[in-house]
Amino acid sequence: MNKTLLEISQTKNAGLSEVLVNWKNYNQEIVVLAISELKKRNVPFNEEMQNLLANFVHENGKSISELEQEFFHNKEVSNYDEYYQSNINVLEKSDEEKLLLDQLRRERIHQFGQLEKKQAGKDILYGALWLGGGLVVTLVSLSNGRGGVIAYGAIIFGGIQFFRGLIKS
Repeated sequence: MNKTLLEISQTKNAGLSEVLVNWKNYNQEIVVLAISELKKRNVPFNEEMQNLLANFVHENGKSISELEQEFFHNKEVSNYDEYYQSNINVLEKSDEEKLLLDQLRRERIHQFGQLEKKQAGKDILYGALWLGGGLVVTLVSLSNGRGGVIAYGAIIFGGIQFFRGLIKS
């Protein structure tokens, strides 16, 4: 798995903690950035997080501060804040595309929800008309006392459509 600096900086604390929990699934750079972001936010490291960090340190053979120092030295900055400031102003194209796609996805979900509500209203109206019409035809034809037409198709179809509309709305 891979995350950009923008994603890391916008991730909630729980999401950054998830990076530590699953540190084996991420490259060293992502874990170092997640730790640095948690430190920047002054998030206290509980015992479980300390154990996860110890495992990460043991696996890499260097302390967290050494890993951070090495990473930021390679990026030609002195610390996370400098790295963040130098990179956050220049969004990668992929980040812009992700943000745009996310916004489009939200708009489509909203449009779909509005269409669902509109269709639910139509289902309620037409279902009630079919149900009522079927009941009227049945009652009129049975009112003469000699039997008549039972419009069960219209009644059943109208009832199903009416209740389906109620459930959707």
